[in-house]
Amino acid sequence: MSEFEDRDLLAAEYVLGSLEGDEAREAARLLGSDAAFAAAVRQWEARLAPLAAHAPTVAPPAELWPRIAASTGATTGEVVPLAFRRRLRLWQAGASAALAIAASLAAFIVLRPVPPARVAVLAPISGGVPVLLATEQAGGVLVIQPSGAISVPSDRDLELWALAKGETRPRSLGVLPASGRRLVAALVRDTQLLVSLEPRGGSPSGQPTGPVLYAGTITAVN
Repeated sequence: MSEFEDRDLLAAEYVLGSLEGDEAREAARLLGSDAAFAAAVRQWEARLAPLAAHAPTVAPPAELWPRIAASTGATTGEVVPLAFRRRLRLWQAGASAALAIAASLAAFIVLRPVPPARVAVLAPISGGVPVLLATEQAGGVLVIQPSGAISVPSDRDLELWALAKGETRPRSLGVLPASGRRLVAALVRDTQLLVSLEPRGGSPSGQPTGPVLYAGTITAVN
């Protein structure tokens, strides 16, 4: 792994909050002294923040605090360090969001160590989760990855469509397996991506015939 890729991975883990010890201290030092590293952190924040917005809030179990107190030797009457209390509040506020971001971060790291130039979060039209994450790589390769399991009837397929700004008729980018796929698609900025439910094999008319389930716009994050 090159030094650039290693720094980018460090920035991603910093945003996720998974660093500890020397790595956490090194990331904090770089954030204040290295402009490129600070830019990478901002890019990862922009890239991952939309996913957290689609993750439902989950309250921590009631027995969590007693377990933490027991493991640290603290009692409910003792003063807990401020930094620890901040971490606990963050965990309480976003446990589900952190899991969703971690899963998507793993996909980013495996599929592309270097930050993608453009990204889109395709959210369900009806709200909720999962979302589909679209990232554009070198050569116009578009990678579609779901943030969770998607159920599709056996006689239906998901079909991906691109609707460029100013156009009125979307063009098909192909049928999507529920697990996502990689495809080549020359897309201009601000192109809207749509996913419709179609008959097995895709739309017979060349235009969406079923309901649009997911939608999002691909935008630059650099």
